[in-house]
Amino acid sequence: MFINSVRKPGRHLVLSCFIALSIFILPMLSHGASSNEEVTLRLANYIPVGYDPYVYPSAKLFVDMVNNRGKGVVQIDAYWGGTLLKAKQLLPGLQAGTADMIFVPGAYLLGSFPILGIESLPLWKTINASYEANMIGTPLAKLKNDQLKKKNVMQLVTSGIIPEFLWTRKKLVRSPSDLKGLKIRTSGKVASKLIQILGAVPVSMPSAELAMALQRGVVDGATMNPWTAQGRGVEEYCKYMLIYPLTGITNPVYVQYEKWNKLPEKVREMLTAVAVDWQGKAIGPANAIINDNQMKTELLPYYEKKGVKTIFLNKEEEKAFDTALTPLIKWWVKSVGTQLGNKALDYAQGK
Repeated sequence: MFINSVRKPGRHLVLSCFIALSIFILPMLSHGASSNEEVTLRLANYIPVGYDPYVYPSAKLFVDMVNNRGKGVVQIDAYWGGTLLKAKQLLPGLQAGTADMIFVPGAYLLGSFPILGIESLPLWKTINASYEANMIGTPLAKLKNDQLKKKNVMQLVTSGIIPEFLWTRKKLVRSPSDLKGLKIRTSGKVASKLIQILGAVPVSMPSAELAMALQRGVVDGATMNPWTAQGRGVEEYCKYMLIYPLTGITNPVYVQYEKWNKLPEKVREMLTAVAVDWQGKAIGPANAIINDNQMKTELLPYYEKKGVKTIFLNKEEEKAFDTALTPLIKWWVKSVGTQLGNKALDYAQGK
């Protein structure tokens, strides 16, 4: 009678206990599974495969380093040559989640992030000096990211800044006044403002259209770095190359700031470790894929063999350009705010 009088637990009570345990345990199991699962990230880039002997290999190195070291943790699925996003779509595509990472020069982002103009200003006399100022952990790198994070973007890593020189079809340029009236192809707001300050007319066009524009005389010249120029055949149409860093270009890796923080910790650690190692191998030091020594040993001989006359300025001529471009730096400082702009300049100059 006693045994028969004890009632078994009701179905509702058993079901409630199961649900409670599920709520507590399943998230832990799910978290453990996700943390052990290899993460695949989409990376978009506008540079075509084999674009040139320097810029494409330096970008591809980052992808290869992640995929080699990150097996079981993180892999990158890279889309080259605008196959996922065209150059002007890279930032919107990153922000929309179409890509998880992008390689893109700051010139394409200046409308949204004026602070990146520091990378294009005529401040960087050597690639290695720019590398040392912009590498991960430097005050300048932190300052840039403080501004980028306000719009949910983070510069994961950049390397040195490649100087862009002036190429002209027919006219020899040795002074700012020699540029007056010339139509010069540029890329980005800083370069366009620079050309205006020097009295020339900036013309914006994709680099893929430059060779045809030079051939037809649509433009009289262009600002472009000599490491990339041969990828567009500029030497076939320009007689002169002025060896003076009018502006600069670099190719950083950007991510969404919030999405970056949501990645598993070991994924972020792996990507950061690769980024630190990659920056010194890509653009900057003497053993990097792109470095200062190549100007003398590789690029100048190549272009001179192609019939390009390389123009070196004396100290007085350099000073004339430096003076003429002072308004550009003041314009940029004003565009980002005096305090912020001057702090960035101090960091860029090692102060």
